[in-house]
Amino acid sequence: MLFADSAAHYATPAFDATATGDRLGLWGAWNGVLAYTAQLYFDFSGYTDMAIGAALLFGIRLPLNFASPYKARSIIDFWRRWHMTLSRFLRDYLYVPLGGNRHGEARRYANLLATMILGGLWHGANWTFVFWGALHGAYLVVNHLWRAIRTRLAFLPAAPGRIELWAGGVITFLAVVVGWVFFRASDLAAALNMLAAMAGAHGVDGGTAMESARPSLAIGALLLLCWLAPNTQEITRYQGPAGTDASPSARVVLTWRPTPAWGITVACLFALVLMNLSKVSEFLYFQF
Repeated sequence: MLFADSAAHYATPAFDATATGDRLGLWGAWNGVLAYTAQLYFDFSGYTDMAIGAALLFGIRLPLNFASPYKARSIIDFWRRWHMTLSRFLRDYLYVPLGGNRHGEARRYANLLATMILGGLWHGANWTFVFWGALHGAYLVVNHLWRAIRTRLAFLPAAPGRIELWAGGVITFLAVVVGWVFFRASDLAAALNMLAAMAGAHGVDGGTAMESARPSLAIGALLLLCWLAPNTQEITRYQGPAGTDASPSARVVLTWRPTPAWGITVACLFALVLMNLSKVSEFLYFQF
């Protein structure tokens, strides 16, 4: 309510504009796409927490589904953190039955690509979802190829260093952001229009109200939360049932405890949410 809907205020007008053929400037396009990047993150994270919390009320412990995916250092790592239950479903019921990695590298990469294309189509019968799935399939193929090549480069250390990990995180995030353009756009033409704007094809300033410092600061603050803050399961020390993927380990300073300070904090957040209930915002996952 507080984070995702705030980001939607900047994301929706930008994508609506490109859908009608308007040409955003560089600044407005990046504001819109990064706002959607934050909106999708906090909506999906919130939905996951609501499902897990509601299940716990009935004594059911659901597996983890969302583990700070924007902290991923590679696309492979991203898909171990984003929609973890869907990733396992695609692996067990598509990738493995197709042959997995049992029939050579070329077949393995073809299976990865086919699995991700079908995973994209699962989201909806639209070419944008097919292209999004194909794009992530290509990302995974490149990631696996790089890992195979890296082991043969004698001048590189066995384990990635800090600079390599940092560069991997930046490249991964930008690749994911480009993918979200196709995921959110109404059609391929609108997606290409947005990508052109992000590349500066329509100039720096598009003359829209979005292109100001305020949205950039708000979006930047939301993304900093994604990158720097602990996630829900780290704060609450929640773990899924045995046999499911565990949350990435981390030293967390902020841990939930049944104290008056936490009670006041949660009450204040709840009050802010109630004050935002009157605002109209789309239910992002209604189509899924």
